[in-house]
Amino acid sequence: MDALNDNKEWIELKASLQFVEDKILRTIDYDGWAMKKELAEQVKELLSDRHFILGKMFRLHVTEQEIARFRDVNEHLLELTRKMFGEHMKLLESLKDNPISSVTNWDDVVIESKLDVDEDADVLHFDDDDDYGSDFSHMIDALAWTEDLEIRSCYTTLGEKPEPDHLDDSSRWSWAEGCLDVPQFEGIGVCYAVHDLCTHKNYSVPDLLRLRSYSVLNTIKGNRRHIVI
Repeated sequence: MDALNDNKEWIELKASLQFVEDKILRTIDYDGWAMKKELAEQVKELLSDRHFILGKMFRLHVTEQEIARFRDVNEHLLELTRKMFGEHMKLLESLKDNPISSVTNWDDVVIESKLDVDEDADVLHFDDDDDYGSDFSHMIDALAWTEDLEIRSCYTTLGEKPEPDHLDDSSRWSWAEGCLDVPQFEGIGVCYAVHDLCTHKNYSVPDLLRLRSYSVLNTIKGNRRHIVI
């Protein structure tokens, strides 16, 4: 990456990134910052700035390793989305055929299934992390504190027909928009979960490539009570 380190635009972007991240770190060091809404909003705005800067840096940086990792992450999240919908259907069928006695007397029983980023997700380290100059581990922690970690979800009231997955069906080839619309991703059918993380949340593509753990959660809710399956 010697060529990039001599690139004026890259040098300026890297300096801007480190300036923004330093402000984020100084803010989250404030005792009890997470309980102060105005500070949480301030961090979120700074993370939005960071997302914008890293989007520009990624376009200059894209490597074969990053493209391969993106393919793997995209496929993994698509598989987890399908798993979430599959488990949702199985749970509905199971409750239909074998009702839980403690649930049958509830009003408006809702089955909820979600795909989330793990709050304490492990962070993968790349050999060229220093090229970006980002403190990825602490920044991904900050993202977990300020973002809604839900990526995909589905809700069905018991007795009703569940909605199919309209976002990743065959009618749409790819969700490669915004920072995901890069020439190197041409031909990759970007799933909605990746789109959500990188365009509706402040996870940059480099952050996405470093996230390692997600969870699928199924819950039965009714009368303000819930059971985690």
